[in-house]
Amino acid sequence: MIPASVRLGAYLLGLLSLRGLEAVSADHAPTTPRLSRWVSNLSLGAMNGVVISLVCTTCFLLTTRGLFPFRFAPLAALELSPWARLLLEVLILDLLAYLLHWSYHAVPLLWRFHLVHHSDLDLDVSSASRFHLGEVVVSSVVKLAVVGLLGISPAGLVLFEVVMVACAQFQHANLRLPSRVDGVLWWTLVPPAMHRIHHTPVREDTDSNYGTILTFWDRAFRTLRRGDPAPDPSFGVPELRHPLSLPRLLALPFR
Repeated sequence: MIPASVRLGAYLLGLLSLRGLEAVSADHAPTTPRLSRWVSNLSLGAMNGVVISLVCTTCFLLTTRGLFPFRFAPLAALELSPWARLLLEVLILDLLAYLLHWSYHAVPLLWRFHLVHHSDLDLDVSSASRFHLGEVVVSSVVKLAVVGLLGISPAGLVLFEVVMVACAQFQHANLRLPSRVDGVLWWTLVPPAMHRIHHTPVREDTDSNYGTILTFWDRAFRTLRRGDPAPDPSFGVPELRHPLSLPRLLALPFR
């Protein structure tokens, strides 16, 4: 249960610290009641956290006990220092996260599940928890297969999960950063201003800026999109302009 505990600790630390920063340096004012949104978003996050923790723990046990059915493990054959291998594993998993995110927009069936995330009418740190269980299951199964096929180490998986959680919460946070900091992040780590474009109701904006940790993948695959910051930004999708309760969010992909 060590991987699950580490991920949970990172999640709670990011949630509380970023909420504190949002209170003193918000980019925009909320347009919907915060309490009901947070109840729905964090409830989805709790359900998804169980699935993700099980996947992390399963990968940890299968790897450490040599029970994966795959025997290729090319990463294990590379003569790399432990830190270099960890960095490579995080980069590979970040690329996988980018490709999965792109597929959730490109494949109509997957978009039905990802729509739950984009139906949020406001954007703050809680939005990083707003994913349908079906999407999390699909992503977890794919990630499990890649971990086993490539021979990604348990430490690499846990490190990626911690970094990914922190970056996802940061990019969804309602934060206004100093212009210099924001400019540097556009070339390195995904800043909130970049991801806010991804959550606008304009489809051309929605189908861009897929990066989770690094902005490099959006630059490499030409999906990076810039825009002038709006004084009163709008989020969500055109077909869903009203708040949805937790039961409606769970049923949304099947309606």
